[in-house]
Amino acid sequence: MTDRIGIHWFRLDLRLNDNPALYELSKEVDKIIPIYIYEENIEIGHASKCWLEKSLECLDNELAKLDSKLYVFKGNSKKIIHRIIEDKNISHFSWNRLYDKYSIIRDKEIKSSLNKKSIVCNTFNGYLLSEPWEVKNKSGNFFKVFTPFWKTNFEILINKKLSLSSSSKYNFYKKNINSVLKIKELQLNMPKKEWMNRILSYWDIGENAAKLKLKKFINNKLFNYSTGRDRPDSDFTSKISPHLHYGEISPLRIFNEVMKSNIDENNKKKYLSEIGWRDFSYNLLFNYPAMTEFPIQSKFKKFPWLRDKKNLHTWKLGKTGIPIVDAGMKELYEMGWMHNRVRMIVGSFLTKNLLIHWKEGERWFFDTLVDADIGSNSAGWQWIAGSGADASPYFRIFNPILQGKKFDPKGQYVKKFLPSLDKIPEKFIHSPWEMTDGEQERYNFILGRDYPKPIIDLNETRKRALAAFKKISE
Repeated sequence: MTDRIGIHWFRLDLRLNDNPALYELSKEVDKIIPIYIYEENIEIGHASKCWLEKSLECLDNELAKLDSKLYVFKGNSKKIIHRIIEDKNISHFSWNRLYDKYSIIRDKEIKSSLNKKSIVCNTFNGYLLSEPWEVKNKSGNFFKVFTPFWKTNFEILINKKLSLSSSSKYNFYKKNINSVLKIKELQLNMPKKEWMNRILSYWDIGENAAKLKLKKFINNKLFNYSTGRDRPDSDFTSKISPHLHYGEISPLRIFNEVMKSNIDENNKKKYLSEIGWRDFSYNLLFNYPAMTEFPIQSKFKKFPWLRDKKNLHTWKLGKTGIPIVDAGMKELYEMGWMHNRVRMIVGSFLTKNLLIHWKEGERWFFDTLVDADIGSNSAGWQWIAGSGADASPYFRIFNPILQGKKFDPKGQYVKKFLPSLDKIPEKFIHSPWEMTDGEQERYNFILGRDYPKPIIDLNETRKRALAAFKKISE
């Protein structure tokens, strides 16, 4: 009797456990061919590429333990899948769903072509806690405000019978397939290899690393998350976002592990609401697929953004002369990650003090973040710019001096990434320009030599931003 062979198409689900599409496929077939297709026409940032390469290697190593391998291809998914099913006697095909416009259109076309060939094609949710069409308000419409969205979503999750799937029953294909590439042949770590390797030095990557990180977070940090999460000078964030983005860990596992922990309800719910924001971002993306390029609030189409290449470049380099902004941008380029509180501060500075379009910041984050996620990144930038569905009010302009004093009171975060400020006293760490010439001389620190002078006046640019917003609101 001929073996029933099925294909699991790995995308943003680079794990063997808690993988519903893979698990369900294992019930239907005798052998599973695990494939990954790298599509060059899908934009991926440089930092994400270096993470992706290592994540694929980790998955391949886990498959090797099961006497198999990850079959890697490069090119057009539809053509590659057609070629594989023509070459092999495939009865089943599976993947976990994605929710951006391109993936939805592509996946529908592929599923239709597979069905025409009498290949059973099943797809599942392995990326979100709840899918965009599952969370509705009482009128049957999608939510545009996060708080009621998450309240409803949380109730759905509590009432569901949520179970995790195991990899113990998988029987993978072990033969050669034509046109398979080695992961290194994808050349994901080029051309910025030195920068990428520096970023990688800060991270452990892969499914096992993700599970261990979650365990350590719950045991050592979750108890103080509700307040600690806002302190960039402390290490109370989970840093689980890049693992979530590439699906090395499922949001369902995070939800379950957090809920069954002995941590108090306030800290549990505060952390899970951050995972909920990720779901909300995809709720918006699914219903506003153009939000990656255009403001959700149409009035922002006429906002008088400035085209200022010099200030944009200075912001990217972390040389604005505003310490907590510069520290955040240095952290980003050093680690491929930035503390969430600081993301809001640097985003507010770019869009409101510099009056530069949020899309410029979104592009830079997309290229430099290892957790660059199409839903969360665009939703986050629209939130801080004031143009999103449930956005921060435009008149909420973060004062980076006050933010620094509140959340980095001793300047430990700033000094970590801006060592030239290490010698000045705490009272000036977030506003070194307030030092007199005598004070600068006393501490052997010269503004403009050891650290840049501010490129803008915070008060004047705040007034300018409010005036610009008033124009589009009239």
